[in-house]
Amino acid sequence: MRPEHRSPNPMSDVGFFLHAALHVVKRAFISATESYNRFFVVDSELRLHYYQERGIEYTRRGRYDAAATMLEKVLVEWPADEDTLFHLGFCYLKMDRTQEGIELLERAEALGRGGIRVRSILGMAFLQTKEYAKAVAVLEKALEEDPQNFHLNYRMALGLDNLEQYDRAVSYFKKAIGVRPDEPKVYRSLGFTLEQMGRHEESVAQFKKAASLDEGRSSF
Repeated sequence: MRPEHRSPNPMSDVGFFLHAALHVVKRAFISATESYNRFFVVDSELRLHYYQERGIEYTRRGRYDAAATMLEKVLVEWPADEDTLFHLGFCYLKMDRTQEGIELLERAEALGRGGIRVRSILGMAFLQTKEYAKAVAVLEKALEEDPQNFHLNYRMALGLDNLEQYDRAVSYFKKAIGVRPDEPKVYRSLGFTLEQMGRHEESVAQFKKAASLDEGRSSF
């Protein structure tokens, strides 16, 4: 009868399997750590894209504080990114951090890639801070690209009115009316401008038109 071959020390088998198991765990840990490092170190751009997308989404949903938290992280790494500058600037305006918002929008506008959306919101911000000459200057550029834009024409008219350039203001109010003939606020604003020009009867006609439109809306 052949003798059985046994390990001289049964515990050595246990030790081997334990060592092998620990080796597998160690390799798995190293692999997981490398993946973590790749995501958070090597793939930092992927992380920034995620923050930016979430920040823009929050901005559109009106969650301005949450959006700003995300977009501020992006701006540190991408200081010349127009999307980040625009949306973070817009958030700051909504959060009553007006001057900070204007500074970011001006940076976006200076890059020359902001286009109408940057100039429109920047013009609105300048109207809020009563910097009417700056509002007119930036809105003029936007209107060159989109002369039929209602908001641009209306804001331009408000800026000119406050600069006492009444004839030009009337012209832009009428352009805004041409785009949206059912907006009471435009007729009302036009009425005030005409009154300041001493054109009382025309002014009254605009106020009546605004009141008629208001009444029509309230009846629905």
